[in-house]
Amino acid sequence: MEKEMVISNYDRQVDIGRRIFMEYNQDKIIRKFHLLSDHQWIFLDYLNTPYRISRTDGTIEACQNNNRWLECRSYDTVMTIYDLLCYAKNETAPTLCGEWQTIGNFAVGSSPGTGMFTKKYAKQFRNSAEKLKAACKKLSGIMQKPMARADVTCLIPVTSFFPVLLQFWDGDEEFEPELVLLWDKNSNQFLHFETMFYLQGDLLDRIKNKLEE
Repeated sequence: MEKEMVISNYDRQVDIGRRIFMEYNQDKIIRKFHLLSDHQWIFLDYLNTPYRISRTDGTIEACQNNNRWLECRSYDTVMTIYDLLCYAKNETAPTLCGEWQTIGNFAVGSSPGTGMFTKKYAKQFRNSAEKLKAACKKLSGIMQKPMARADVTCLIPVTSFFPVLLQFWDGDEEFEPELVLLWDKNSNQFLHFETMFYLQGDLLDRIKNKLEE
């Protein structure tokens, strides 16, 4: 019963987000992020999956493997897409600076850490560095020169205008595996701090699913 209530609350929040999106000027959003559109839809790729947003009611649909479109009700996905499109206030898109930092650098005051959250994924990726690279590439990830001796350093485009950087160190007899997501220093100009957690969960779940395919 409690689980059903949580799911129901997330479902309601998706509908609230959809209604809020409809209050924004869609033509400005399209110009700002150079998105494809027609009279009915706004199109964008999110984590290497095509999505479209209804210009009539704000519903988000995802393109399936059979090229059919189905409504997306995933809270993390929907809220991240809406925020990436609506949060930036200027007429032009924010600029990435190319400097990377952890999510904690964006916190104001006390905030939940991400250590325990990423730790469970790090354990699942243990002894699977090559599979992890392959999974990241399935999300259009681009392998980078290793940073801090990481076994995997990959730039992953969330959308055409916003990336994150994943680093993974495999474990051994002495050290536990470690997984870190790094964010461009200007990420807080693209989305709310809280949305970074939604995006983080969505991204790592997708990588896990790709790794298991």
